[in-house]
Amino acid sequence: MSNDIGGFSKSDFGSSTRRRLPICFCLDISGSMAGYPIEQLNDGLQSFFSSIRENEETRSSADIAIITFGGSVDIFLPFGKTSKEQTVPRLQATTSLTPIGEGILTALELLDARKIGYKQMGIKYYQPWLVVITDGAPQGTNAVANMEKAIEAVRELEDNDKLVVFNIGVGNSADFPMLQRLSGKREKPISISTAQFGKLFAFLGSSSSSVVSNSMGSDALYNLNQEPEGTSIAMEDFFRTIEESQ
Repeated sequence: MSNDIGGFSKSDFGSSTRRRLPICFCLDISGSMAGYPIEQLNDGLQSFFSSIRENEETRSSADIAIITFGGSVDIFLPFGKTSKEQTVPRLQATTSLTPIGEGILTALELLDARKIGYKQMGIKYYQPWLVVITDGAPQGTNAVANMEKAIEAVRELEDNDKLVVFNIGVGNSADFPMLQRLSGKREKPISISTAQFGKLFAFLGSSSSSVVSNSMGSDALYNLNQEPEGTSIAMEDFFRTIEESQ
């Protein structure tokens, strides 16, 4: 695993000049995710990357990183171009606590470094995505203070249209009031069960394709109760599933 926040190489993108869509996943791998939850999360991630690889336009535009938090915070997958042959290692749950705030702050630092690199190289980009998935609450040394810093930083970026936030709680033990505070634009956090990881990642994959094809704007990603132009069947199916299960 890499812990290098900076670093930006032209070789990350080859010769492609497509506008980039930076997506940073911030994923809970603490002890409560062990067993079935982490297996479903892994399967969803694999499906997501498979859908990205199969679509040439999205493959050339999507720029994806994965931050994990569970005891420590790690850059599990650094930003870089997605190739047809790319495989993503499977996540392993820890037996540790849940430093969500530290994970989010690291993700924001990584996204900021990436945007600086884009600008230096003259590459245009879409609003970055921050996808936070947790089944718990902030835990560990300075966890609450760091969570407050993370919320303040995320909300400032979102308020200035510099970040799209997916605040996702898994199961009944997720701290939904905390997740609610991560976004001022989303009416409420996205709530899923472990069994719905597949639908969630199908939705994220189809949405990224819609964004890079310019058939859906960033605001539509917050509008869950309507059918904005450019939404895909996968998106509609996902939210229909969520509504029916609640």
